[in-house]
Amino acid sequence: MSRRFRTEHSNGFAGFFRSLGSSRTPSLSRPTRWCWYALLLALLVSFATVADEGLWLPEQQPNWPTQPHASAVLKVGGCTGTFVSADGLVLTNHHCILDLLQYRSTLDNNYLETGFLAINKDLELLAPHDFTIAHTLERTEVTQQVLSGVSARTTGSERFNLIASNRNELLRRCEDSAGIQCRVVDHYDGLGYLLVRDRIFSRVKLVWAPPADVGHFGGIEDNWQWPRHSADLALLRVYNADGTPYQPAHWLPLSPAAPADGEPVFVAGFPGVTQRYRLRKEVAMAFDEFYPHSERYLQRWMQVLSNAMEDNPDISIRYVPTMVRLGNRYQNLRGLLAAGERYQIHQLAAEQERALREWIAEHDDVDRYQTAIATAEQALAARQALLQRQVWWNFFQELQLPSIAQRLYRLAQESGRSDERRTRGFQSQQVPVIRAQLIGQARQFAVAVESELLVELLLLHQDLPEEQRISFVTEFFALNEESSRESIQHTVNALYAASTLGDIAEIERLMNTPLSDIRRSNDPWLRFAMDTANERLRWDLRERELRGFEQQGRSVLMDAFRREARAEGRRLPDNANRTYRLSAGIVAAVGSARTTLNSLLAIADSAPRYQLPFSMHAAAAVHGAGCLAASPDQLTLNFLSTADGTGGSSGSPTVNSRGELIGLVFDSTADAILSDWHFDAERHRLIHADVRYLLWLLRYVYQANELMAELGFAEDADGCTLNGRPIIPVPARADDLPLDLAE
Repeated sequence: MSRRFRTEHSNGFAGFFRSLGSSRTPSLSRPTRWCWYALLLALLVSFATVADEGLWLPEQQPNWPTQPHASAVLKVGGCTGTFVSADGLVLTNHHCILDLLQYRSTLDNNYLETGFLAINKDLELLAPHDFTIAHTLERTEVTQQVLSGVSARTTGSERFNLIASNRNELLRRCEDSAGIQCRVVDHYDGLGYLLVRDRIFSRVKLVWAPPADVGHFGGIEDNWQWPRHSADLALLRVYNADGTPYQPAHWLPLSPAAPADGEPVFVAGFPGVTQRYRLRKEVAMAFDEFYPHSERYLQRWMQVLSNAMEDNPDISIRYVPTMVRLGNRYQNLRGLLAAGERYQIHQLAAEQERALREWIAEHDDVDRYQTAIATAEQALAARQALLQRQVWWNFFQELQLPSIAQRLYRLAQESGRSDERRTRGFQSQQVPVIRAQLIGQARQFAVAVESELLVELLLLHQDLPEEQRISFVTEFFALNEESSRESIQHTVNALYAASTLGDIAEIERLMNTPLSDIRRSNDPWLRFAMDTANERLRWDLRERELRGFEQQGRSVLMDAFRREARAEGRRLPDNANRTYRLSAGIVAAVGSARTTLNSLLAIADSAPRYQLPFSMHAAAAVHGAGCLAASPDQLTLNFLSTADGTGGSSGSPTVNSRGELIGLVFDSTADAILSDWHFDAERHRLIHADVRYLLWLLRYVYQANELMAELGFAEDADGCTLNGRPIIPVPARADDLPLDLAE
């Protein structure tokens, strides 16, 4: 068997499934095999109907028919991707590589606008040094080591610092060779801890990406909406240090058929963070304060960016990734708040907490659990008292020059220490990554735009309650009750005129400048970084104190949640924490379960955000669906499933019951956003880009024959095949394919 078809758990039910799907089973007659298939299909349908909440670690998963081999699934920045060929070809979402596209774009070669295709490996574009792909090698339970020395009496910053010290020692021992990066992550909200060991691929090249009009068809306004018609897809290639393509042990073959309604699907990836086991006061603070304040800030910043980018190609290139990121957050918050109101998130949280408290009241450890609730609420009250200040500071940290200055100053401080005494992330081997990050920030900066963003922020600072205003901000920007937009603008303009931190050559010079010389600098943003360092350190110490209390309270609360679920005969899924997870569901409709080439053409050019390149219109007119579907109405572009997921699930490979790739997650519906806090299978839907859309674009729009061949596509007088199997012209369940196609 080819290595690309191997999957984990090759014995048991998975092996039984493959033996049924193979023509090399001479002991079974065709009628007998159809009987077995019918039985197996019944089992799968039974499983699919109960597909429910759960982002599971592989060792926790149900005994599914198949799953992608873990080594085929990758962490691509903050997203997920998957190997799709023996030569290190990686498929991920287009929106996950916007920074890469922006970094390599110029006014003459704007890859955000035109897209990109390398017709051979020599023409692939090298990604910046900080754009990395990670493959998880192993996960190890390290709870005992992380909590060594921690007792019930260890609280606040003492607890946080002890855990941090234990973590750092584990990481120091784990990162034992070049290209290895390790993480210690909370498991079950600090009830346990996992050591994750990743191999980092730092040499990555861009192979193909569609234009933004295609990859983000519908624009920001269509984020979290259905129906969708996005080719949110891109191809990268991973290389070894010697410049040869990396050859993975496993990769995912593309399915010869688009998925059918009701078909079981399986998703693997690195989902971000969920908050499903929180107290009602935590929910109230998020939905009544944090989210509305953040939404207001985002709206004002997006208006500044929109005005600046209009009819200005240079500004557009610099700020497209920022605009997409902010727009995505804005649409997410709007959807989250609307769904929270529609489905009464406060009531759902109150009911969950009431049930927990009732269970606690009948438990022997009632005092321990009630103390945990009080501890968590104590930390929450402290956060809430300064929440508006924190929202403001979060946005200020997204400005490029203040951020560059703070990192340069910190790097200068750390450079005077030996590697073993440096703070994580500032070791000597990290300096090239820091350099690439700082240069990337400078390339996403323009004085006129950032000064306007800062003016809006300072006006918002003036609106903060007096007790939440930041004293060093008030002093540095000379703010008072008489400050107007005009006076603030004058101050800001003078600051940016006096700074050179937007110049890449100056950044590189300062990276090699001793701390003593940095401290003599007159650059206003370096002065800001130095003058505020002590106050920001005090903030950090306060944060450590709060996080120590949160770790203590939430870990005990999670123990209560788990025990309550176990008492009811339920298995409680862990919150997502950016580690490798698996989920399952079925292809299921909200109105319709899929969009097609026909439905795309029906809305194309009906609004500015629905513009398509001429090449796509021409391909559709000349070829229709080509050999990939019976008609344009049968060529699936995007589809829905009930599989669990959240932010970070973007790019997650979605496979059928034979382990064949049918699509990538790239979004969810608006109602499903609420699943970050409360999962409901009836309303939860992920949105996937079908690999059939990828094949159609590469074959009929780009004529990317070499790439198509690498993906296993072949075409002759008899039709088209994938990996030697005929392409099915209509959506079909993997279990319903003829036996001679199921090898």
